[in-house]
Amino acid sequence: MVNTKGLEATRKNWEGAISRVPGAYQKGIAGANNTIENAIAAEDLYAARVTEAVANQSRKKALEKTSTAEWKKRAQEVGAARIGPGMTAAKEKYSRGMSDVLATIEATTIAPRVADPEANVDGRVKPLVRNLYNMKRK
Repeated sequence: MVNTKGLEATRKNWEGAISRVPGAYQKGIAGANNTIENAIAAEDLYAARVTEAVANQSRKKALEKTSTAEWKKRAQEVGAARIGPGMTAAKEKYSRGMSDVLATIEATTIAPRVADPEANVDGRVKPLVRNLYNMKRK
């Protein structure tokens, strides 16, 4: 048998860490080097782990441990409070991404509108979808 501190002591330790973690998190980020390059170099490992997770049905198993009601509760309590500040912090990144999207849309040539709705889909919608899809794959 393995002895632990028990749930109550473990929970209290976690609660005590709440005030320390943000500073430690920032310090860890400041000391990180070559993070993106290392992530790119680990692409094969990432693919292997995703494949393993799919084969193991890890996502499904985790989803089965919760409920829509719990998700809604957490989204309303936690997510709603975070979304505004997150959007504010991401304004520049949003602008960069949307500039690519808008430039792709503006560079797409579409056919004139006609009476046939299927021809409109083929000549107007499909070129936009194709170009936006290709833009995301670059």
